[in-house]
Amino acid sequence: MSSFTDKIKAAVSGDVKEGAKIHTGIKLKENNPENADVSLDGLSGKAIIVGVPGAFTPPCSSQVPGYIQHADEFKSKGVSDIYIVAVNDQFTVKAWKEKLGGDKASNVHFLADDTGAFTKAVGQDFDASGLLGNHRSKRYAFVVEDGVVKKAYVEDEAPSVTVTAAENVLKNL
Repeated sequence: MSSFTDKIKAAVSGDVKEGAKIHTGIKLKENNPENADVSLDGLSGKAIIVGVPGAFTPPCSSQVPGYIQHADEFKSKGVSDIYIVAVNDQFTVKAWKEKLGGDKASNVHFLADDTGAFTKAVGQDFDASGLLGNHRSKRYAFVVEDGVVKKAYVEDEAPSVTVTAAENVLKNL
């Protein structure tokens, strides 16, 4: 596993720059596996976009519940919505949301980036074919205000959940 971790560590060196505008032209799937209907381009107000390598993986399944549990605290700090983006099909993402109790927080959205196009467009993809079978997302959290990345948290290693933990992002808002 250490050689795979080394590959991941080498692959996560590029970060989205703070101050960048999110404009990909790509829509993601939230409720319908045949219709991508959610755009993260030009979000108004304050939102958080959380990218994860894969639904149901142990690190992702330990990270995302923090965003659900602290949804009201995020809201009290001006965050209107939290978007969890996984490079998985919509069926998998929906099942993962149900398993994690994601419907307890109406402002937490689980989005399928089934082709990885959004992840690639924001510069957060890496080759995870050794473990997860294809290109996946680096673990990141973007604080976005009016479509502009104000703060970008990106893990040095995809299995790590430190800077992108909900508690860390929340205390830095």
